[in-house]
Amino acid sequence: MPGGVNVNQNPLPQGVFFIYHYLMAILNVDKLTYRLPNGRALYKDFSLELNDSSGILIYGPNGSGKSSLVKILLGLVRHYSGRVEVLGKDIKRLSKAKMTDLRREIGFQMEEPVVFEDMNLMQNISVYLRLSGQKHAKSEIISTLYETGFSGLRNKRLSALSWGEMRMIEILRIMMKSPRLIICDQPFAALDDDTVEWVAEKFRAMVNSGSSVLATFSRPEVRDHLGWPEIDLTR
Repeated sequence: MPGGVNVNQNPLPQGVFFIYHYLMAILNVDKLTYRLPNGRALYKDFSLELNDSSGILIYGPNGSGKSSLVKILLGLVRHYSGRVEVLGKDIKRLSKAKMTDLRREIGFQMEEPVVFEDMNLMQNISVYLRLSGQKHAKSEIISTLYETGFSGLRNKRLSALSWGEMRMIEILRIMMKSPRLIICDQPFAALDDDTVEWVAEKFRAMVNSGSSVLATFSRPEVRDHLGWPEIDLTR
């Protein structure tokens, strides 16, 4: 049964940490217990803390509860016990409308790609940012596409792209959003080694820029690409 971990990559002098933790906690899961409809317990007294500019990996095979945890953190699953705070808010106390507003502040990626397949890359990014409450100039989007090597795909419909390219586009959209918290479910699944390193590089850059990242994975070699603290759901 999974336990918990405190992730704080910004150690402070003794006596300052508790003030820092109170102010800077991005994600706080305390004694989470969650059971599937068949009664099987995926989590029991599971705890996790994640602070600013930190990254954490959640490891487990299929069926270990990775996607369920992501859905709980995003307020998509609410029948659990324990306390889950996201960006300082107890999400179980939020109305559906307030939870929707909170999700707009988060950069998230689900297990399956969620893109607008009938739109081209430029339109995808523009619409995604608008739905997140942001508006970026077309020139800024084009500049980002050039910097990340996607300029040649900017007018291509996403329905014509590969799985890996769609996953990279999702990460690219999150990068432009620059959220405080990023939650990704299996961002490395079905990617070749070069693309895994590309995603890992973007995650490191986002953490260095002040974001906090939680990512689930099932491929052991992912550890070597990031070297972040990890929770193993098989233990």
